[in-house]
Amino acid sequence: MPGDRKSTASTIRALGALSSVGIAFVLAVVIGFFVGYGLDRLTGFSPLFTLLFFFFGVAAGIVNVVRAASSYSEQEKKARAPKPPERR
Repeated sequence: MPGDRKSTASTIRALGALSSVGIAFVLAVVIGFFVGYGLDRLTGFSPLFTLLFFFFGVAAGIVNVVRAASSYSEQEKKARAPKPPERR
């Protein structure tokens, strides 16, 4: 059953990577919101900076998801590519 262990380990690694991407997305949005909220309180422009930085956070989260997805895709392509025979 060594093949099953490799499959399970690969699945766990993928789940770990995807969950960290989800957490990073949420954190980017929350940080953007609170930075905007703080700037609104300092400057007195009520919803302007909150909305602006909220959407900056969403954009940063999307960029993180796209980067992680492309990185994961490249790793999968390399793992599935046929390996050349070894030279002696």
